[in-house]
Amino acid sequence: MGNDPSAGIVAILVILILALIMRWVFSPSRPTRAVRPVDATESPDLGLLTVILSGVTRHDALERRAQLGEASIRSSMSKRRDGMFDVLVFHGDADHARAVLGP
Repeated sequence: MGNDPSAGIVAILVILILALIMRWVFSPSRPTRAVRPVDATESPDLGLLTVILSGVTRHDALERRAQLGEASIRSSMSKRRDGMFDVLVFHGDADHARAVLGP
């Protein structure tokens, strides 16, 4: 009884069948598509944010965010498809942020 190979073969077959069933059940229903990044300047709805500076390098965006932070203005930045960055602030802070950053 202890040396019966049929029990081991049956156990392996059951595990393989369960693995195939689980693979089928948990596979995605639709093929995944590549998600295209969104440009903040092209987005029709940014929620509570407004773009105040557009098309700058990462270094410039970080410097401008530091200026805004010193003025107690919360800001964010978004990478565009062309590799440049946009700086965004809340709607209520937009005029003050533009005044802080200047022309």
